Amino acid sequence: MSYCPKCRDEFQDWVEVCPDCHVALVDELPPLPEPPPRKGRNDPLVHIASAPNEAVATMWSGILEENGIRCLIKSGQLRAAMYVLPYNQQCEIYVLASESDRASQILAPFLEGETEG
Repeated sequence: MSYCPKCRDEFQDWVEVCPDCHVALVDELPPLPEPPPRKGRNDPLVHIASAPNEAVATMWSGILEENGIRCLIKSGQLRAAMYVLPYNQQCEIYVLASESDRASQILAPFLEGETEG
């Protein structure tokens, strides 16, 4: 059997070039490369901002995600959630420590006048 080193498809011996990749076939496939280490696997979460309510926290989260920064929104008092309207509940925003400086810079214009905890 022959194999395409690019797409790793298997072909009969009479085929010499991969019809999809246009690459010469080989008798044995090279080993797969090691996957890159996952970003943030051991990176702790850090608090970067406190939003006055869930709507603002969701907006800030969207801004961060548009800039490629994943975040976590945590409501302040889950036990009281059934008695407090969601728009009155303070939310904490957390990001990976490696992205905290950039996330803080992105949210800085929105945090003017806000107090961080």
